[in-house]
Amino acid sequence: MNRIDVAVIGSGFAGSIMARVLASRGLTVAMIDPHLHPRFAVGESSTPIADSILRRLGTTYGLDDLVSLSTWGGWIWDHPDLTCGRKRGFSYFAHEKGMPFSEASLGEQSLLAAASPSDDVADTHWYRADVDLHLCQQATSEGVALAAGFSVVGIERDGNGWKLELQSSDETGERLSMRVDWVIDASGRAAVLAKAFAARDMADRMRTRTHSTFAHLHGVSRWADALDSLGIDGKDPFDCDDAAQHHLLGNGWLWMLRFGNGVTSVGYTAPLESSLDWTGHPSIDAMMKAAWLVHPGIGWHQTERLQRWYDPLCAERAIMLPTAALTMDPMHSTGIAHALAGIERAACVILDGHSADDYAANFHRETMLLDRMISTAYHVMDDFPRFAAACMVYFAGAIACEERLQAGETPAAMWSADDSAFVSAVEVACAAIENREIADFESRVREAIAPWNTAGLMDASVNNRYAYTATK
Repeated sequence: MNRIDVAVIGSGFAGSIMARVLASRGLTVAMIDPHLHPRFAVGESSTPIADSILRRLGTTYGLDDLVSLSTWGGWIWDHPDLTCGRKRGFSYFAHEKGMPFSEASLGEQSLLAAASPSDDVADTHWYRADVDLHLCQQATSEGVALAAGFSVVGIERDGNGWKLELQSSDETGERLSMRVDWVIDASGRAAVLAKAFAARDMADRMRTRTHSTFAHLHGVSRWADALDSLGIDGKDPFDCDDAAQHHLLGNGWLWMLRFGNGVTSVGYTAPLESSLDWTGHPSIDAMMKAAWLVHPGIGWHQTERLQRWYDPLCAERAIMLPTAALTMDPMHSTGIAHALAGIERAACVILDGHSADDYAANFHRETMLLDRMISTAYHVMDDFPRFAAACMVYFAGAIACEERLQAGETPAAMWSADDSAFVSAVEVACAAIENREIADFESRVREAIAPWNTAGLMDASVNNRYAYTATK
């Protein structure tokens, strides 16, 4: 049994990119995964932060397909065989139960925030069955060994590294042993390392407390068409269906992410104390009337509490990527960006000797900041002006981070979590938004985010239609 440099647990997009990055620098790498590709997965919406990091990973480590996959135009041109959706930005619409969607004036109950100026450089929705398969295949073609159909059933110290015990999930129950210098956990909610080391879940410290139900469906009608029939413009500054679309239904919200193959990712997320029943909204019901389930075949998947939060450093030379160490919430589409940031930093720990403690500290800073902003959005979801203000706080931090990335910087933490002044401003803004007795909350938010507001956020004259909120 020869020793290898790194074992990566999980062969989804995060594990496969992590393995390729390390293999590109000459390390021997193996991926371990109990499941095979292709497979259903959610967590599909990319963002400008995610795409900037994906491009940088591609150029730094010579992984050309990552550069192509960082924009909708590059993806369609170079990888037309991989399904994706075009994402020009974020769109939000507030509904009242039992009533068709309406607004007395443009932007009263809706918000569109662009993330790119054109289709060519737009973000994407990743059809994960295609993308994860592609990235896994690329990893194996580039020399990464794949133990598919095997689970990690034991891990113990072996000198400076680790000995892993693997077992096949088929009827043979085949056992394998593997000696490695490093272990990277990219196993998602399985959180293999956290369970192996009995790590404490810190989710009880989080303000955000939500659960979700989701599926892939075919035949979901276009929301822009429904708006047109109501005399509402849903295509300025971009088509509202080319977006991470949010339908706010009082306590919870329904996401819709449209792929080029006619499939739409649909999910409903709500506070734990609320049911996952999103029916009874006529405009939504009409959009879903002709839709049928594609995945998962057994019906809509329902979760318990989404949030989990582990320390990503389980032990020396054992690192969890953000996809394994954290589940936050689909609000603001932060998952892919967080995963890619973790890959970039973990690679620097292994390849360049960067501090693993810094890796963990910045992960925790991001988690706490995102939790503060997302929990505020849920707290005021029934009050659209306050909810829109909560989104502006998030966009201010995200855009400031995007601009730093575009300038060639490497922020220590994403979403401006490494900027203590911004973190303090978020606390001021979120407190004002959540306090329903504060009537002038918008002016307080505008003042709090002013030093980072390069995109004209909180401008009442644009009627919640933001054409520029990105640096692409």
